[in-house]
Amino acid sequence: MTAAAPRREKSGWTVYCSEVAADVLESVPPPVRDDLLDFLCDLARHGGPAIDAGLPPPGRPLDGVGVHYTHSAPGTAACIEYLVLADIKEFYVADLVWAG
Repeated sequence: MTAAAPRREKSGWTVYCSEVAADVLESVPPPVRDDLLDFLCDLARHGGPAIDAGLPPPGRPLDGVGVHYTHSAPGTAACIEYLVLADIKEFYVADLVWAG
């Protein structure tokens, strides 16, 4: 019998994309995709600590409870809708629209 590997706790915030958002990411030209991926990484890198500090994440709220947001990706003609899942420190990107 082998011992189970110790469970690692997640540090920091992550971004998870829905299938719809992932399909859009895969369909845009590589330079745009790279910019959008950088934008999503920045959302986790800067938005998570903002929430941890009691501040709102980037973007415009779409609800009154601070869970559903929309945010435009500068220079890409793209917009995301995301949910803040604070209990698991994750941004769930429900939709990604690119107008290119």
